[in-house]
Amino acid sequence: MKWSAWSVVFTGLSLTSVMAVVLFFLVSVNPKDASYGSTPLIYAAGSAVAAVAFNRASAWAARRARDVEA
Repeated sequence: MKWSAWSVVFTGLSLTSVMAVVLFFLVSVNPKDASYGSTPLIYAAGSAVAAVAFNRASAWAARRARDVEA
């Protein structure tokens, strides 16, 4: 795959991870079951880390695509 395609893939994964952060945070605010405890917040934190990592990977792939085309 070309680097610009990888950039798009990583951007999509980053946005999906951001949506997961929101989802898990909302579950922690209004849980269906009290036994969830702090698990949704742990998942939200993990998703936030993944979102940042995918965002950085997307920026790196975009730079590679720009350097290859030049």
